[in-house]
Amino acid sequence: MTRPGPEIRIAVKNFGPVAEGEIDLRPLTVFVGPSNTGKTWFAVLIYALHRVLNGFPEFPPVLDYLLRLFQDSPNMLETIQNIFDKIDSDPKKLRISELGESDRKTIQSFLTDPKYLGEDLSSQLARCFGVESVAGLIREPQARRKAHVWLAVKGDSASSWNFHMDVSRSSIHTGGRIEELDLDRIEKKIERILLGKSLFDIIGNISEAAKLPDAHYLPANRIGLMHSHRAVAVSLIQQASRAGPAPPAFSGVTSDFMQRLIHYEDPDPGSGIWSPQSSAEKTAKIAEALEKDVLGGQIQVVQPFPDGYPEFVYRPSGWKTSLPLARASSMVSELAPVVLYLRGIVRSGDTLIVEEPESCLHPSLQVVFTRILAAAVQSGVRVVMTTHSEWILEELANLVGMSALPASKRKAIERSGVALEPQEVGAWLFRPAERPKGSVVQEIPLDPDSGMYDAGFSDVAAALHNRWADIASRREEGTKG
Repeated sequence: MTRPGPEIRIAVKNFGPVAEGEIDLRPLTVFVGPSNTGKTWFAVLIYALHRVLNGFPEFPPVLDYLLRLFQDSPNMLETIQNIFDKIDSDPKKLRISELGESDRKTIQSFLTDPKYLGEDLSSQLARCFGVESVAGLIREPQARRKAHVWLAVKGDSASSWNFHMDVSRSSIHTGGRIEELDLDRIEKKIERILLGKSLFDIIGNISEAAKLPDAHYLPANRIGLMHSHRAVAVSLIQQASRAGPAPPAFSGVTSDFMQRLIHYEDPDPGSGIWSPQSSAEKTAKIAEALEKDVLGGQIQVVQPFPDGYPEFVYRPSGWKTSLPLARASSMVSELAPVVLYLRGIVRSGDTLIVEEPESCLHPSLQVVFTRILAAAVQSGVRVVMTTHSEWILEELANLVGMSALPASKRKAIERSGVALEPQEVGAWLFRPAERPKGSVVQEIPLDPDSGMYDAGFSDVAAALHNRWADIASRREEGTKG
């Protein structure tokens, strides 16, 4: 098993609580560290970047470039036609250097034009974090600090691109080079979209044909949101129909999560109850495993409800009736959206960001849930999580260790079907620092001797043991006296 896709590196400076940090985004990326050190900030940043860029493609979105060029440049129609002619002659490869000088300059000038990302990224960052402008994302703005965000995507030797955002000024700078478009390897869908179609057809059908990857964010306060999503929707509609102060705004990640719930659709509306078998996605089977191995029952969707919004219920295994989530355990409400997303929203190629997956879970179930998220990675879903759980890190280390065993030696190990290669997992520690003031981010290597990711949990355990030993010693001294 080899790590798919390009190398993706994201770096920040003076961004929220983070003084400086850089991560390498892996198929499974986990952020760990003390509270208020910026784990959620980095996770939301990944979500915002994903939404603006439609994922992290090996090459910048070529079709998006062409369409924007056509809109901005009177010469772009001719350039696009020249590109089509080249593709017609050799549909598998196109070298930009083979185009005429005018066409080449038109494309290359656009690839380094700050207008490429422009206001899209600034507004998306402000929206996702729930601030009025990106200036609100600067760490200690009163100290006149400048905040920066960098993204670098590196594919093979023929492709690399990057951008730098000065958050302080809301300005974007892009760079990189694109020398070769290998349609057969990188963008197979482009060939089907471009060949034999007029420019009008391309513009009219691009959104449906491209099927770009999506990002999904599951915030930490899932219980409250699952219990209140319908009431919030009704309240907002009623508020919009009468005068009065506007209700407080949600952050973008919370708003997107709520909209997913409010507009959740049953793929089998005739039954009134969701049927897991109605989805052929690989992730649907992972959702079933989550229900069976962790929840001990099924999450069902009853719709339409009288107010027009879906109602989510829980049916324990063996029961003939279902329970509203508010009457089920907190564990069920925490994991219900994960089941729903895996069953009906997330596709292979998407990114799923989960805050604190350990919430309301016994350590033994945290371990099982970690395996299920790893199975999602194996199905092609990129997973990012923030956590305070030692058990999650330990099981991730076990899953990496499992990958080193041949199949013949895995048979005797329980649940040995899930394993991840070392390069597929990245663990990053967010820790407070004095210089620079704020938190810094560093990768946690997998210790070859202990087979663990050392995130400092052992220090807490040692301190607790020493405290117990001190108490016991003093108690014994008191008995002797």
